Amino acid sequence: MSLITWFLIFNTLIINSKFSNVVSVTIDECCKINKLNDDCLIKFSKTIIPSLEGKHKGEAGKIAVVGGSVEYTGAPYFAAISALKVGADLVTVLTTENAAPVIKSYSPDLIVIPHHSINISKIIPKNDLIVIGPGLGRSEEALHFAYNVISLCKELKIPLVIDADGLYAVYKNISILKDYPNPGIILTPNKAEAKRLQDAIGVNYGPWYRYWGDYVTVLEKGGIDQFHSSQSKYSWCLQEGGSGRRAGGQGDILSGAMGTFFNWAIKSNICGDLKSFELAPSVASYAAAKFTRLCNFKAYKLNGRNMIASDMLKEIHSAFDDLFL
Repeated sequence: MSLITWFLIFNTLIINSKFSNVVSVTIDECCKINKLNDDCLIKFSKTIIPSLEGKHKGEAGKIAVVGGSVEYTGAPYFAAISALKVGADLVTVLTTENAAPVIKSYSPDLIVIPHHSINISKIIPKNDLIVIGPGLGRSEEALHFAYNVISLCKELKIPLVIDADGLYAVYKNISILKDYPNPGIILTPNKAEAKRLQDAIGVNYGPWYRYWGDYVTVLEKGGIDQFHSSQSKYSWCLQEGGSGRRAGGQGDILSGAMGTFFNWAIKSNICGDLKSFELAPSVASYAAAKFTRLCNFKAYKLNGRNMIASDMLKEIHSAFDDLFL
């Protein structure tokens, strides 16, 4: 690589650009990634946080959450409000007609649209990233809508985070994510959901998470969070933080936060053009997992066994500052 090329990359990494803070990641750190450790991951995580200086509405992210049903209105709310509170500028919930007014009543800060009333081919492209699954339900109608969104995003190369009933949709149509293009997808299954996906793929297929191609990665949630990538050097485990309390809604908080962090990681161009698109899902997943665990820890410390997901939302500000600023 020529001296001029190195100079251009160096300037990409250190300039306080319109999107990122002053980046302290060096060329040497980017070029010598063999295995990501905790110190490296937290450092990379800090580099993706955008500066607030000179910004216009929308530049820090437009996220859409596809989910919600008459039974489950809390899940899409937790995902959407977490994406917004972490730092996205605009968050839209695409949901069913009967769930829309309920979700809208939870917060005036969210855009809530019944998907029957819109042409998704006009709404989806306006967003930087789509989160699919929170509260979606498992009806044929819900699954069909999820498949339409996935297919459209695949065509437009829009990154995805897929959680909850979105993972069930993938399980029922396991090949739908095959060869998904860069910048890719992050799946966020718990142990049971991961087992279901593995069963659908089949035991004869190598590492199951490589089935869909290089740009589909997996954050497997549990007592120990494990990030799986087709490139093992970007994989990691995280056990620190959190508590034993597992109230409903915590996974939705993670998926919403993940949406914002993943969008930032993609746009921040962490290592210039060297490894950014390979590294982005790993760093975003780490940031989201570490952040959610700290929100859980802080909320449990204050509330003990009566802690609920709403208590974790109150800890977003302090957890974010502790980890990233």
